[in-house]
Amino acid sequence: MGVSGAGKTTLLDALAQRMPSGVIQGEFYVDGRPLPASLKSDVDYVRQQDVHLETSTVREALLFSAMLRQPFDVPKSEKLASVEEIIHLLNMDDFADAVVGLPGKGLNVEQRKRLSIGVELAGKPALLLFLNEPTSGLDSQSSKAILALLRKLAAGGLSILCTIHQPSAMLF
Repeated sequence: MGVSGAGKTTLLDALAQRMPSGVIQGEFYVDGRPLPASLKSDVDYVRQQDVHLETSTVREALLFSAMLRQPFDVPKSEKLASVEEIIHLLNMDDFADAVVGLPGKGLNVEQRKRLSIGVELAGKPALLLFLNEPTSGLDSQSSKAILALLRKLAAGGLSILCTIHQPSAMLF
């Protein structure tokens, strides 16, 4: 948590080993053990901006991610099944066949955020899901819904690390 410019995104980028520029020095340890170089492939990162192909449906966006990011030897039928699981898990059944559209036209802000989370889950993160300010731009009800979703994912065994800007006590 912190105000704008406090370094939340920089810290998250460094921990996820996804710094777009700059140099990071030092070593990463968890429970006293150095993190493996393969960590980057075991985590997924939901960025603050929800960037999606405007002409695809929610289901198509999830399938595209699953097809590209899950191992080649995973049968297509399993990838399709995982997409349907994600749609159900993220409560996207009602808009799974809706076209994403442009911001302001098409999916609303909360639906776009759910899709962003789903696209990363379609990659089957083995260890951790990073989220950069998942409630930014959302109203209080949508923020509560997204945090309830994150709690649900954590209860299912997925480790989650996120930054948040100006949280309301109501969310926790």
